[in-house]
Amino acid sequence: MRRSFSGWSLLLSLYLGWVLVLSGCTGEKKESSLAPDFTLKTLQGQEIVLSKLKGKVVLLDFWATWCGPCKESIPHLVQLYKANEQKGLEVIGMNVDRGDENAVRRFVQSMDIPYPVVLTPEQVARDYGAVGLPTTILVDKQGSIRAKIPGFSIKIGQTITATVEELLSEKP
Repeated sequence: MRRSFSGWSLLLSLYLGWVLVLSGCTGEKKESSLAPDFTLKTLQGQEIVLSKLKGKVVLLDFWATWCGPCKESIPHLVQLYKANEQKGLEVIGMNVDRGDENAVRRFVQSMDIPYPVVLTPEQVARDYGAVGLPTTILVDKQGSIRAKIPGFSIKIGQTITATVEELLSEKP
C-alpha cells in the first residue's frame, strides 16, 4: 500500500509540473513591467523616443528582411495601423538586420510600410527579450508592456488585433 501511494504521489507531482510548464507555452506572454525607454532614428532620420509616446498604444514589431513569418506579418500590421492610427495606435518597425541600410529601405518601400521603421541595436532587442522573429511587443498608454507575442500566424494576428483593440479602449 505504501509503495502504491508514493507512486501516485510521484505521478501527481509530474503531472502538475507538466501543467505548470505547458501553461507558460501559450505563445502569448502577459507582461506588466515598464517598457525600457529608447531613442532611435527612423530610416527618414526622425527621432523616436518611446517615453514620449505615453498616452498612445505602441506596437513594437521586431523583424528582419530575411524572416519569412515577418514578411507574412507586415501586411497585417499595415492594415492594423491604418485602421487604428487615428484611435491612438503607434506602430514602430524594429528592424534587426545587420549591414545594408539601403536593403532595409528597399524592403520597406516594396512592402509599402506606412509606419516608422528604425534600425534596432542588439541591446534594445535584448532589453525587450526579442530572441525570435517576429516578436510583437504591446505597450499600453501608461508605458507598460502588456503583451509579448512571438511568431506569426493567422491566429496570432487575431490575438494581436484583439489585444490592440482592448488596449485602445482602456482609459489613460
